[in-house]
Amino acid sequence: MLTLLIAVLEALVCTLSSAPGVWAQIQGSVFVDCGSVARYVDSITNISWVPDAPDYITTGVNGYVPSASSIYANFSEFTTVRYFPDTRAKNCYSFPVMPNSTYLIRGTFFYGNYDNSTTLPSFQMAIDGTIVANVTFDNAAIFVYYEFMVASVSNVTFLCLLRDSSNSVPFISAISFSFLRAADFFGSAISYFLKSV
Repeated sequence: MLTLLIAVLEALVCTLSSAPGVWAQIQGSVFVDCGSVARYVDSITNISWVPDAPDYITTGVNGYVPSASSIYANFSEFTTVRYFPDTRAKNCYSFPVMPNSTYLIRGTFFYGNYDNSTTLPSFQMAIDGTIVANVTFDNAAIFVYYEFMVASVSNVTFLCLLRDSSNSVPFISAISFSFLRAADFFGSAISYFLKSV
């Protein structure tokens, strides 16, 4: 069910994610700065960021990305990461959700050579047990994100990071998790497409 929903809607979600103002208009969102230790409001975007631990995850280690302040000075959420050096099969964030509801989930990754490694990492991201992305990097100074629309089937949704055959250490910079009402989604999409023609 999850795989089919992702396959059918992924193209539409990618288009919608670039629409101006969509994220700010959706109510019921949580913006998680992974590795951060305190809540704060971004002075540029006015987004309220919350730390990931202990509310959403209890494993992993906080990391600092020194290069973020010079490469992405306007992205405060890129200055920290949560990384997972242990050898467990997966490390999972858990988010309380309403069953039979739709959510937009974005995982953002800025490597920035936080660990001073000579090799770019690669690993996998899963949502509710389904691998949805192979997280890879062509350049340590470029961030990547993966965004999916997910239909919840229980009262909790899991976003997990898994090691792949490279055995790299998984990490994550930020997670955006938004509840989508039909009016929010279709209203924003229709407004965006009308302005585009």
